Amino acid sequence: MAISYQHGLIKIVGVFSYDRKRSPNRLVEHGYSSMHLVQLPSVVTDRDSAKQKTKDNYKDTYYAEFRDFMFTGEDREETIGLQKKQIRTFERKQVVQGNFIQMRSGQEKIIPFECHHQELYLFPDDVGIFSMTLAPAEKTMEAASDLINQARSFESEVEFNGTKMKWHAWVSHEILGGIPLKGPKVELDEYSGSKFKVYSVFDIVELSSYNRDHLLYEMGTCSMIGTMSSINRNTPSPVYYEELMQNKVSAFANYEGLALLDSFTVIGHENYVEFADNNPNYYSHHTWNRIYFGIYVYNLFVRYSLFKFNAQFLSNPVKYRDKFQDYLNHYNFKHIAFNFLPNLIFDKIRIALGIEDEIETFEKRLGNLAASIQEQQEKRQAFLLTIISVISAFDAAESIPESIGKAQEALGWPAALFYPVLVVLIIAVAVFLVKYLFPLLAEKIERKVKKILGHSK
Repeated sequence: MAISYQHGLIKIVGVFSYDRKRSPNRLVEHGYSSMHLVQLPSVVTDRDSAKQKTKDNYKDTYYAEFRDFMFTGEDREETIGLQKKQIRTFERKQVVQGNFIQMRSGQEKIIPFECHHQELYLFPDDVGIFSMTLAPAEKTMEAASDLINQARSFESEVEFNGTKMKWHAWVSHEILGGIPLKGPKVELDEYSGSKFKVYSVFDIVELSSYNRDHLLYEMGTCSMIGTMSSINRNTPSPVYYEELMQNKVSAFANYEGLALLDSFTVIGHENYVEFADNNPNYYSHHTWNRIYFGIYVYNLFVRYSLFKFNAQFLSNPVKYRDKFQDYLNHYNFKHIAFNFLPNLIFDKIRIALGIEDEIETFEKRLGNLAASIQEQQEKRQAFLLTIISVISAFDAAESIPESIGKAQEALGWPAALFYPVLVVLIIAVAVFLVKYLFPLLAEKIERKVKKILGHSK
């Protein structure tokens, strides 16, 4: 017997790189517009009051730094007077339909889907996160499970307008306006993995005949419905099951959530109502679709940024050391709200994504780098002392000008040739010493010179 749900929200989430100058205009041309503070049904007449209510709720619930960054978009100044970086958010309500083609036992199975809402978050440092809201052909957990199983994989095959293509290529073309997700020249391909993330919320019609925790595990891990009640190669061991379920969000009796590395799943009864233009109860949808989903997206931004730091670190350790410290100062929140539930959800997602472990690992790499730099600096200082000692001994034996004159006489060069060559040698030695003794300073000077020369062309 199929398990039906009355209301459901399925959002497929991924990361992409964008060009801060060109991408926003490109996305607008692709049908996107700035994301509204709150999505209001047409039956709500006092829209200004509804928007103010939303702002007041944000103010009363969330810390200002997190609230203004993720929800209101208001600019704030830090204590030192510098403008804090902001994000740009876009949305598009365009209905797109297609079919996944699943091969099972040598037979093709068609899994239809409808994508009816797309959202884009353009974070600092060119990290973009997109989401697309999908709906299966039927409101059953089995149909939702089949859809999620296909939609989370980059390599799933999809049929659209009579053409077959890979799912990641479809997302790139239809959702991102041509911005690629995979390829040899795509930087994020090094750390994005091969799966999209899944954020889903379900309001079950009747669950008396099924264990909610079992269903939560099956949907969260993208296992087939019924896996927990059968014994096969996909049935988890009791130890593994208990380990995953430790990251469960369980605050109220009517619903529970499960945060895992690739998903955040919520299942309950009377916990969620879908958005509808003729239904004034918009806040249930807003809470799960915008507020708690915003918490999930923020943690993904932190996680993907840490991936990016690790991928780029070796190319310029000192540069990314400084950027990493600055990043933690801006975005490594421990708490985001005055109320317990947003903080609980935030913490569970953070644990599931391994954010603290990733930060700790990176900080160890930075510690090793600092020790290595210190050791190299001590060696350079010893070398410098040796040079000074040699020069001092040379100077004690005979004055430098007199030595230079004798060198010219010995070579038999005219002054017009000897002294320019001497100057060039002194400059070459000075450059070598600066690069050897002060490599960080030398790199900064070199980058500035290249930048100046680049602008002058």
